[in-house]
Amino acid sequence: MIPGSAFSRLLDIVNQSGFSFILHEHTRTRTMEDATQNLFFDVARIVKTVAFRIRSGGLVLAALRGSGRVDYPRLAALVGVNRRDLAPLSPEEVREQLGVEPGSVSPVPLREDAIVFVDDDVLTIQSTIYCGIGRPDRTLEIAAADLVRLTNGRTGGFSR
Repeated sequence: MIPGSAFSRLLDIVNQSGFSFILHEHTRTRTMEDATQNLFFDVARIVKTVAFRIRSGGLVLAALRGSGRVDYPRLAALVGVNRRDLAPLSPEEVREQLGVEPGSVSPVPLREDAIVFVDDDVLTIQSTIYCGIGRPDRTLEIAAADLVRLTNGRTGGFSR
């Protein structure tokens, strides 16, 4: 991992993007259950990011609605790999490779070998989405289309 706080680096990227956004401060929140109890956000607009490693190298950051689940075969097909070549990062790998705590993964990539996929369902969320930005007590609010442009993300259906 490159030195420097992941949160600071992520915030710099978002600040320099020119996209409109709001950074929210709140109680430490990791799960959707926590979000329901701790946050004032419409939980239907929360987007979580699940990080995967590709056996041949590189990372996939999969952004989907917080209540959704990743359909592994569909995501693998979008990535262009066999399902067995795609594995979610363990909590330890999230800390080591992304520099953030589990539950704080951002769809904004800090690594050049990371590919971002945004589930088609995320694009139906009006008017903004809430997603991770590297800290369990901060949330990024941004338009879904701007998130796709900011992350140079690819879209496709991979949630169930």
